[in-house]
Amino acid sequence: MTGADPGDSVGRTSDGEPKLTLAIVEDLKSKGYTQSDIARMYGVTRQYVSWIKHTYGGHLTPRERIMREFPWKVPTAMTQQSPYRRLREHGEYVVTGGKGMDRVKLTRLRGFYAKLRDHVLEFDPFIPPQPGVANRGGFAYRPRLDSDGDLLIRVNEHTNLTERGREIWRFPDVEP
Repeated sequence: MTGADPGDSVGRTSDGEPKLTLAIVEDLKSKGYTQSDIARMYGVTRQYVSWIKHTYGGHLTPRERIMREFPWKVPTAMTQQSPYRRLREHGEYVVTGGKGMDRVKLTRLRGFYAKLRDHVLEFDPFIPPQPGVANRGGFAYRPRLDSDGDLLIRVNEHTNLTERGREIWRFPDVEP
């Protein structure tokens, strides 16, 4: 066992502290703690808490489930922009049918769908900033083509569209 952490076999780190496990994460989440709270409690990153949940089959929120199918790898600096947020909220709507989503999000989604009747959302990290659309760039609304079908997005070289994604990133059967 050379090089092994002796605490591994008893669920503790080498300094005697309890090791963060999926069971601990799930228990704390059920008590209302956020992933950020848990990360601070255990001196780890929020991403590490998320990694534990994803790797060991923990309960995923609707947002976490939908983000597994997100069609693009978007740089963090571009994820706070409206087009990204609307598409993410669309995914949550598809997974939940709108249950648990607040009225403001649902209203924004209706406006998003109205805009996409004759446009699609395109992502390309090299699209320059567009005031009123994406101040940090990366997103643009493009006129809808027949080849777009009922997708909300334009498929290009930056898109990874899975079979499940093809079901998600299209107009919902029932709009909010």
